[in-house]
Amino acid sequence: MRSRRSISDIVAVVLLIVIAIAAAVIIYMWLSGLIGSVHTSTSATQVKLEITGASVKNISNNSTLPTTYNVTVTVYNPPDSPSTSITVGELEFTNGTMICSNTSGIKVTPSSISPGQSATVYFTCSGPAASPGTPVEVVLVTTQGVQVSYTTPVS
Repeated sequence: MRSRRSISDIVAVVLLIVIAIAAAVIIYMWLSGLIGSVHTSTSATQVKLEITGASVKNISNNSTLPTTYNVTVTVYNPPDSPSTSITVGELEFTNGTMICSNTSGIKVTPSSISPGQSATVYFTCSGPAASPGTPVEVVLVTTQGVQVSYTTPVS
């Protein structure tokens, strides 16, 4: 009977080692992306939209509240980035405080920004007053959820 116990103990140890090795291989494969890789044709990490210029104009007279802003932005989509379009335009103070946002009245010419192409984005929004010369951040959000920003003074 004693010899059977030692064989049983050896089999148990070998099985534990095999299970540990199999678990390590599965974890390694999962972490290296061989298992469960996500397929997306235009992931957010691939979109590399750049803002090359922007202007923010206060079009309200001083007596009206809230203040209305006309925002014009020039964007460039590099050749290695997929086609995209703009869904949200925001105006923020440089400390991150939101001035205004526009999701429905954004005009992009052309409407879809192809790789290697520039486009002009126009939107109007209303919010708290920012005096001329105040630096503000223009933030654009693409259809893939990528945010790009550009700092410019209010004129």
